[in-house]
Amino acid sequence: MLNKTSATLMLQTIVMLMEKQYSTGVTNFPSTFYDDAELERCYSPYGCFSKAYPWTEHRPDNYFPVSPETLGVRYAVFTRRNRKIPVLLQAKDTTKILNANLDPRGPFYFISHGFLDGGHKFWIQNMADALLNLEGNDAATVIVVDWRRGSQPPYGQAVANIRLVGAMTAHLIYNIYGMLQLSNLDNFHYIGHSLGAHLGGYCGHTLQKKFNLKLGRITGLDPAAPYFSNTVTLVRLDRSDANYVDIIHTNAVPLYFSGFGISEPIGHVDFYPNGGSIQPGCKNDGTNYQGIDNDMYLQVVKYVSCNHERSYELFTESVAPSCPFMGIQCKSYEAFLEGNCTTCDNKHLCIPMGLHSQKVYKSFQTGGLVDSNTNIALYSLTGGSKPFCRVHYEVTLKVSNSTESRVHGPDVGRVSITLVDRNNNQSDHRFMNEEQKYYRPGDLDTKLMSFKDTGLPPLTVIVEWKYETNLLNPITWRLLKSSSIYIEYIKITSIEYNTVITVCPKQKKPVVTNLPTIMKTKYCFVDNDYQLL
Repeated sequence: MLNKTSATLMLQTIVMLMEKQYSTGVTNFPSTFYDDAELERCYSPYGCFSKAYPWTEHRPDNYFPVSPETLGVRYAVFTRRNRKIPVLLQAKDTTKILNANLDPRGPFYFISHGFLDGGHKFWIQNMADALLNLEGNDAATVIVVDWRRGSQPPYGQAVANIRLVGAMTAHLIYNIYGMLQLSNLDNFHYIGHSLGAHLGGYCGHTLQKKFNLKLGRITGLDPAAPYFSNTVTLVRLDRSDANYVDIIHTNAVPLYFSGFGISEPIGHVDFYPNGGSIQPGCKNDGTNYQGIDNDMYLQVVKYVSCNHERSYELFTESVAPSCPFMGIQCKSYEAFLEGNCTTCDNKHLCIPMGLHSQKVYKSFQTGGLVDSNTNIALYSLTGGSKPFCRVHYEVTLKVSNSTESRVHGPDVGRVSITLVDRNNNQSDHRFMNEEQKYYRPGDLDTKLMSFKDTGLPPLTVIVEWKYETNLLNPITWRLLKSSSIYIEYIKITSIEYNTVITVCPKQKKPVVTNLPTIMKTKYCFVDNDYQLL
């Protein structure tokens, strides 16, 4: 394992290569001897920015924010009436706000990019369109916080710049609040990715400290970890920065394992899809960090960016999801995968990940089920491609202990399952285990599995037995007969639909390799006694 110095060196090396790749001609502003001699730098009317503790903790370098003029922050305003050509605001604007088509009914969404990014990126436009297209959002306003000139390397400078951009954004929100004669900021929702998440925290903190106003909500999309992990709450986004703070973690692994997302639970609600670290569809190609070259750089950036960027893809999909997008409260991801949290109850709260989480959280608050001073960690499984949303099932397979099964004996293979609803709509087929498993008569195998949603709970199951011969494993050798498995029953428990079905093979027949077998509940009746197994 790399030490702290090695991790810092790794970050600086990756950032150096990123600077080479993403060079935009924007001037960087490194610290000088005279900068270091200053303890504080002020930019009226936005306030003063210190370089003393706690801004020095867990940081290999320390910068002042560059000036507002150098940052050149632009706020692009989109509504249903102006989707393509935005009205551009600046932090100090007052009268121009009245000409920006802002509807005081709201809601107001602020979207912020992160390091090396800009407000012109497609993912921001896609998110803005999704929010404006949402049914009932005819009065919505989306404001893109474009601080691209301040998001360039060195990374430490970009980290410092978001402090000032956060304060500037707070002033703009205060001006909107005043010009539209609003009573509060409950309808204001800040959505930030990576460094942009912490930027939202600075914005929320400034609104409280300077204007005695509190943002309704901040959503952190894989908030950046370097320079923010294990710091005091003043330095990073935390749940005190808004009435409701929700986090989606997708790249929460140590920096020396190519992770840029923070792992700590820092919101009222923290979602950890697929454990919050490595996302399906994002392949680690075993990059060796010993030799740094352009090819290695491209591999690192591709791998890191896939996991890191998945957070905003998940949020955008959550605006109008294809299924419930449920996160389930559990002690840990391992406990979740073991099937310890498969029912939605007072001990395992279920909250949809993304845009619609706040409504459910508020209902839990009203019912006294949650404390706003504590954190709720929720876990889920998603797909590796769009649409990412999946529904969760606890699947229990019982291998028959019948005479036929014992005569057949143990076998090695994988069980594939496809769910079928009452309209004959089929889910994707999923394997209970990634590798071949040794199944013995009487064995019980339980797994938490996720499937594409058909819109209705399943009624029947298509089961396949996949078998591969391994020359080194005599158990897999089949000379005179096909490999098969005698399944007594499969029990399917739905978390989202709160249903349970038990299905069985017809006439207790085995599932033969590569031959799909339909299992139904009615096949579980034995000897006409109508006793369900």
